[in-house]
Amino acid sequence: MNSNDNYFDSSILPGYEQIIQCMHCGMCLPDCPTYALTGMERHSPRGRIRMIRAVAEGRLDITANYIESINFCLDCQACVTACPAGVQYGHLVEAARFHIDDQLQARGKKSLLRTFILKTVFKNRAWLRFFGKILRLVQLLRLDRLVQISGILKLFPGQLHKIAAIAPPVPKRVSVAGEIIPQKPERKIRVGVMTGCVQDVFFSDVNRDTAEVLKINGYEVIVPKKQECCGSVHGHNGDRATAQELAKAMIDTFEAARVDFVAVNAAGCGSFMKQYNDLLADDPEYADRAQQFTAKVKDISELLVTSGWDPPKLQHPLKITYHEPCHLVHAQKISAQPRQLLQAIPGIEFRELPEATWCCGSAGIYNVTHYDASMQLLQRKMENIEKTGAEFVVTGNPGCIIQLKYGTKMLPGNIQIIHPVSLLKLCYQQEGVI
Repeated sequence: MNSNDNYFDSSILPGYEQIIQCMHCGMCLPDCPTYALTGMERHSPRGRIRMIRAVAEGRLDITANYIESINFCLDCQACVTACPAGVQYGHLVEAARFHIDDQLQARGKKSLLRTFILKTVFKNRAWLRFFGKILRLVQLLRLDRLVQISGILKLFPGQLHKIAAIAPPVPKRVSVAGEIIPQKPERKIRVGVMTGCVQDVFFSDVNRDTAEVLKINGYEVIVPKKQECCGSVHGHNGDRATAQELAKAMIDTFEAARVDFVAVNAAGCGSFMKQYNDLLADDPEYADRAQQFTAKVKDISELLVTSGWDPPKLQHPLKITYHEPCHLVHAQKISAQPRQLLQAIPGIEFRELPEATWCCGSAGIYNVTHYDASMQLLQRKMENIEKTGAEFVVTGNPGCIIQLKYGTKMLPGNIQIIHPVSLLKLCYQQEGVI
C-alpha cells in the first residue's frame, strides 16, 4: 500500500482504521439525501469512503470529480446513525475537506471569494455584523425587492438571483452580550450563553430568549461579550487552521467566565464545539483544556432537561411539529430532549413530522453552494410539514430556521418557524412570568 501520510496530518481524522471499518454493506444508502437525489454511488457515504481510502493510499489524485463528490455531501451524518459498524463518517469527510483545502492552497487554486468569506467575514464577527447592517438597510429601503424585480442579479454568474431570496429579514439587533442575570440563582448553576455568528446577526432574539428562559428557570446567566465564530463554518469547509484558532479563542472566553456549562442554541455550533477535544488533541497548551471545555458544552434543550426546568403552567392550545436538525440528532444524539420540552407544555398538540430526521437542505452554506439540490431537499421537507397540519414548526438551528422560513413560501397558510426556547419564552410571556 502506497499510503499518503500527509492525509493523516489532521488530528480530527479518527485514523485509517475508520476507513477500513466500512463494510460497504449499503445500510447507509436509504438515509443519504445526496444518494437519494442522484442514485450515484459516488454520492453515497460508502462511495465517498472508497474514494477517501484511494486518496489516502495514493491510488487516486485530488481530481475535480473527487472534490465535487466530497463537497456535494451535506455532512448531515444520517449515515453515522444508520451505520452498523459505527464508522464516524462525519470525521472522515471533514478530514477529506481539510486535505482538499491544503492541496488547493499548495496549487494556488483556492477561491478568493471563499477565502474572504472564511478568513474575514466569519472569522471576525464585526465583519458579519457590518454586512448584516447593510442587508438590514437594504431590506428596510425595499432595495432587495427592487433588485429582485429588476432581474439585474441574473446578469451575474450562477444563481445569485435565487440565492439572494433565501436571506431572511435582519432584525434590529437585540444584544445580550456582557450581561449577567440573575445574581442570586435558585439552582446554583452558572451558565454561559454562546451567541454564535449567524444566530447573532439574524436571530439575536433567540439569544435573548435563551438567556431569559434560563433566568426564569433559576440559572445564573452570563453572556461573554468577547465572542467570535465557534469555527464550525471553517471546520466543515476544510479550513482547519482557522477553526483551531477560533476554538482556542472560544475556550479562553468561557474559561475566563468561570461557567459550569456553556449553553448552545445552534445545533451545528454545538456539534462542532463538542469536537474541540479532537480538533486540538495535538496542541500541548489546549488539549486538556479542550477536553474540559467540551464536557461543559450543552445544547439548550439538553441542559434544561438534565439540570432542571419548570414547564409553563397554563394551557397553550397550539398545533406543533418538530424538525430535527441534523447536527443535533445525528452528531449530538439529541432527539428526545427537545420533544420532552415541547410535550411538557400544557395544551400542546404535538404532531410527529414524517421524516423528521431528513435534512432540510440548509447544511451550513450548502443552500448557497448547491442551491438546486438544496431546494429539492427543501421541497420534500415542506411536503411532509404540510401533512402535519401544524401551526408551528419547531427546530433548534439557525440554518434550518432560515431554510424552512424560505420554504413556507411553498405552502398555503401562515406556518411559523420557531426555535424551542422562543416557543417557551412565548408561553412564559403569555402567563405573565416575564
